[in-house]
Amino acid sequence: MPLPKTQPVILSSSAITTFPPESFPDPSHGQLTWRTLFTQPNTPTSDLAAGIAICPPHMGHLCAHRHTQAELYYVLKGRATVTIDGQPHQVEKGSAIFIPGDAEHSVMNDSDQEFEWLYVFPGGNFQDVIYRFSRKAKL
Repeated sequence: MPLPKTQPVILSSSAITTFPPESFPDPSHGQLTWRTLFTQPNTPTSDLAAGIAICPPHMGHLCAHRHTQAELYYVLKGRATVTIDGQPHQVEKGSAIFIPGDAEHSVMNDSDQEFEWLYVFPGGNFQDVIYRFSRKAKL
C-alpha cells in the first residue's frame, strides 16, 4: 500500500510572524529565540523540521550542546562564531553550515547586529530533538 503523499506547505512572512517565539526553559542554555516553521504535529510535513533562530547583538548565544540528528544552518542576517567540535568558524549572511549528528556545537554573537539563521533537521520532528548541553558552558 503506498504511503500518503506529503502536501506542499507555503508560509507567508505575515504567517511566520504570528508564530510564537520560543526559548529554552533554562536561560543558562543560551540567549536566543526561535520560531519553528515546519514540524509534526504543527504542519503536515514529516520530511524535516525547520525554523528561524535569532541571537541578539553583543552577547546572544546558544551554549555548546549535541543531539543525535544532523543539522543544517543557513545564515539569513548578521555574523557570528559557530564552534563545531572545538573548531570556531566565522560565519555571515549567506553562509551554510552542516553539523553532523552528535557533534558538539555552539553559537556566539558578539557583533553589533542580530544574528539570524534558518535551521533544518532532515527527516524529523523538532520534538524528537533532545539537546544534551555540555557540563561546562562552552561558547
